[in-house]
Amino acid sequence: MVFTADQGWNAGHHGVWGKGNGTWPFNMYEESIRVPLIWNHPARIRAGLTPAAMVSSYDYFPTLLDYLGIRAPADPRRVGRTYAGFLDGRSPRRPNRLYFEYSFVRAVRTENLKYVERAGDWPAELYDLEADPAETRNLVNEPSHSGQLAALRADLARFFEKSGAPPITAWRSTTQQELTEYSR
Repeated sequence: MVFTADQGWNAGHHGVWGKGNGTWPFNMYEESIRVPLIWNHPARIRAGLTPAAMVSSYDYFPTLLDYLGIRAPADPRRVGRTYAGFLDGRSPRRPNRLYFEYSFVRAVRTENLKYVERAGDWPAELYDLEADPAETRNLVNEPSHSGQLAALRADLARFFEKSGAPPITAWRSTTQQELTEYSR
């Protein structure tokens, strides 16, 4: 049995009641992007196993196939990576880096940093999640973080380019969402 969901949820966190589109501009708070994930297979997955690796919803398909012993069809645009080794109690080497997209906002999260990029005039954000887990201090304009910011910005662009996504500035061409007075 596998239990998961499609989004996180702010239940009063950051003054928000809802998911990532519960604010304007849309947010990428940890509570918005984290989702539950529980695998249960008695006699195959050790009870209480909690791998430290960061995994994403886009990793689910290749993991499920790998876990079942089915080879995933080749697709150079697939960004998901299997984490089935963790389910077997192993510790496969893989980068702890996740990517997110929601309408006009994209983000990359490492073990201790999160960079949020938005299209248009909406602000970018950079958080040190180790020093500021509540995401209250935006470091995007701090000179001491300029190197990390540049690296995360380039990494985010490479990831979405590899997956075949258009640049974030073209977000309106990829969505059918109706513009409201708040999004103009």
